[in-house]
Amino acid sequence: MKNLLLIASLILLGSCSSDDSDSESQNNAPSGTLIKIEFYYPQTDILSSNTYFFNKEGKVVSTRGNSVTSTEYAEYTTTFSYNSNGQIWKSSTTYEGSIDYTEFTFNNGLIIESLRHRNNGDVLRTLYNYNDDNQLINKQHFNANNEETATTNITFNSNGNIENTHYERTFGTEIRDYTYEYDTYNNPQKKLFENQELNSVVGNSFNNITSAILLSNSGSGNTEIIIEYTYNESGYPSTSNEYVDGDLETQVTYTYME
Repeated sequence: MKNLLLIASLILLGSCSSDDSDSESQNNAPSGTLIKIEFYYPQTDILSSNTYFFNKEGKVVSTRGNSVTSTEYAEYTTTFSYNSNGQIWKSSTTYEGSIDYTEFTFNNGLIIESLRHRNNGDVLRTLYNYNDDNQLINKQHFNANNEETATTNITFNSNGNIENTHYERTFGTEIRDYTYEYDTYNNPQKKLFENQELNSVVGNSFNNITSAILLSNSGSGNTEIIIEYTYNESGYPSTSNEYVDGDLETQVTYTYME
C-alpha cells in the first residue's frame, strides 16, 4: 500500500512525437508546475524519483524515473503522445530494453477505451463509463483473451474529488474498497496534466488525499493510510509523510518550476 497518493504518477505511460522529444526540457515547464518528485522509503532505505520534461508548448512529454538501493539501480522512461485535439492518446514506458505501451480511444472528448500492449505480447483492454456530468464512474477490465476479469466503481464527493473506489474481480475472488478524504490544497498531478482526460483515467482528484481506508476480503483487516503535508506559498505540497497503520512508509519531496 505504499505511495497511495502517487499511484497515478507511477502508472502514467506514454510515447511522444519526434518533434516533441527533440525539444523536451524542464526549462519549458510553466511556472509553478511540478518538475520532480523524490521518494524515500525509510523501512527499506530505498530512494526513487520521477522527473518531468516538457515540450515548447509547456506540455509534459516524458517522465524519467529511477530507484536506488544499496545494491541496485533501476531506471525507466515514460513518454506521451498528443492527438490533434491536444489530448494524450498514447503512452509508452521503456524499462531495461522492454517497451509497454497504452493507446486511448476517445468519443465526444472522453476516453472510452484503452488497450495496454505488454512486452510479452498480451493486450489488456479497459472500458470507461461516465455519468451525465462526465465523471468516470466505472471501469471494466479485460484480460488478454478479452474476458472481463474485474470492475471498478467510483463515486465522488461534492467537491468533485474521488470519494470511494470499489474494485472487484470476477465472482468476488478479490475485493478492495477505498474511502478517501482530502485537504483543500492543489493537487500537483492535476496541474501537471491540466485539461487532460488522462486525469480521469488515472484518478487524479482536484485536492490531495489526506487519509484512506482500505477494506478487502483478504482477511488482513482494514488498512488505514494517513498522509501529512507541508505546503508552499502557491498552495501546493512541498513535502509529505505517508503512514500505513501508524508506520511511516514514505517521505516525499516536491519540486516546482520557478
